[in-house]
Amino acid sequence: MKINRWRTAARAKPIVERGKGPEGWSPLFNGAATQANADAVVKVMLDPKEFNTFVPLGTAALTNPAFGADIYWRGHVWVDQFWFGLKGMERYGYRDDALKLADTFFRHAKGLTADGPIQENYNPLTGAQQGAPNFSWSAAHLYMLYNDFFRKQ
Repeated sequence: MKINRWRTAARAKPIVERGKGPEGWSPLFNGAATQANADAVVKVMLDPKEFNTFVPLGTAALTNPAFGADIYWRGHVWVDQFWFGLKGMERYGYRDDALKLADTFFRHAKGLTADGPIQENYNPLTGAQQGAPNFSWSAAHLYMLYNDFFRKQ
């Protein structure tokens, strides 16, 4: 039986010691963070050495020991997690920064501006499509991104 060393090691540590991931912006999305906490989280989200990659806001920061741009849930950019991050930023006064990240996402995630299937997730370093095609929750969150950040009111 093969043992996944990362999972075994990760279970031995509290979540705050495992490396940064999208759980860090959950308090922003939920409105549970103080402004000072939100400011600190957004600083990390916007840091190109952390989450502000070619396609931003992946499921693991570049500094996360488990990061892997091609490893499932260890760096891929999932549209739902991306949307949660942007909505959290917006809630705490960072709408302009959220718009910039959204624009980067749409420009860099391969296939989003072409006629083709919507993917499950995207590579944070190259924008390559990853995972299953025709992924419904990605489609739903792309619609939500458009409505929340690009549709003229």
